[in-house]
Amino acid sequence: MTRPALPDIVRGATLDIAVRIPDGFADGYFAGWVPTSQLRTYADVLIATLDAQWVDAANTRYIRLRAADTSGWPPGPAQFDVRLTSPAGVRLQTTTATLPITKGVTRV
Repeated sequence: MTRPALPDIVRGATLDIAVRIPDGFADGYFAGWVPTSQLRTYADVLIATLDAQWVDAANTRYIRLRAADTSGWPPGPAQFDVRLTSPAGVRLQTTTATLPITKGVTRV
């Protein structure tokens, strides 16, 4: 998985990022595979199960990770990865990425 540098997510803002499958895999290589992702603290406490969906299920080049409500997320560094599960049950796990969570000022 490759990804752009991740900005801080301000608690309360919507998380919406895309991660890219490396070029070493052909377009469509992961067709039928299911992506899943969780965000956890460094103490391994679950913060959220992210909505992980293929941007294009036939092409399988990008995975969109989304969380609409981040208002209850704890400030501080968090980590996530993506697990891909094949129709036969084979699992591949990406490397772990860090996502800094900060407190926002506006609360209306």
